[in-house]
Amino acid sequence: MSATIRDVAKLANVSVATVSRVLNGTAKVNEETKNAVLKAQKELDFHLNSFARTLATKESNTIGVLVSDISDPFFALMIKACDQTARSFKKSLIITQGFYDEEKEIEAIENLLSHQCCGIIAHLLAISDEKLATYMHKYPYIVLINRRLKGYEDRCVNIDNFNAMKALTEYLVGLGHKKFVYIDSEFDIADAKERLEGFLQTLNDHSLPIDDKYILKTKPYSENAVKTANTLIKMGVDKFSAIVCYNDSIAMSIINVFLNHGIKIPDDVSITGFDDLFFASVIYPSLTTVQNPIEKMGQEAVKLSFARFKKDDTFSISKFEAKILYRNSVKKI
Repeated sequence: MSATIRDVAKLANVSVATVSRVLNGTAKVNEETKNAVLKAQKELDFHLNSFARTLATKESNTIGVLVSDISDPFFALMIKACDQTARSFKKSLIITQGFYDEEKEIEAIENLLSHQCCGIIAHLLAISDEKLATYMHKYPYIVLINRRLKGYEDRCVNIDNFNAMKALTEYLVGLGHKKFVYIDSEFDIADAKERLEGFLQTLNDHSLPIDDKYILKTKPYSENAVKTANTLIKMGVDKFSAIVCYNDSIAMSIINVFLNHGIKIPDDVSITGFDDLFFASVIYPSLTTVQNPIEKMGQEAVKLSFARFKKDDTFSISKFEAKILYRNSVKKI
């Protein structure tokens, strides 16, 4: 039969309340008593029942994180940052996925709420504004990443995708590029729309036309962009001088395929990404991209969510800067 908290208290010769204080870290206990409790816990192989604690306190030891797809390196960075911050609050993460699907996103939110998480960080792109607003109103500790929702801007953590992509495209135009290909995400998501709009606005500002056939869509993962890279080769890389990609994963895949076909980057064609994933600076050639500070965003989102759970409305976050990182995948015409 498993040991109970009363068994630990008896062996350590202290009260049940003292054992609880030591194991939960809720109050200071003198070193001698603390060591006695920890020794008894180890001897009896006792572990606190976190579910029972949640029922008693209405607060779990967990912070929920909902991402679209955990296999995406972008979300891996975000989760790592969220976990580091959660640990500073002595909390653990519960991670779930929405897969860019409204029904799955709703299931994921409900799952996190059922665990009574003391904070929820959510990357939600498929669920409607109306449904999302219902959750945001009812649960003031839900914080959104990469989405803006009217009326809840103080709990939306994002960057200015439009102006970031506009600045990147302006840089390419300034280097003499006039013939472009744009590789977009095939998901109907806000950040993809904003980045494409920033790109197109820049071309319009400089009276540079682009044929629709040079705006291609792919799933924003490396393995899915291989087909797109082969499509570009069939189109003929002499038809364009620069490829602007929705994210780094797409850009990386295209670079790899091109190099395997003897197409040199940036001598034959320039290419840019977006996000500045960890491999963007170590590949050859290193990738010119936009630094999307997702790690800092994840950290601040956890702090904001936990503060709101504790009914602390004083904590707020500032805007996050997305800056261009000039590397070797682009050349002047």
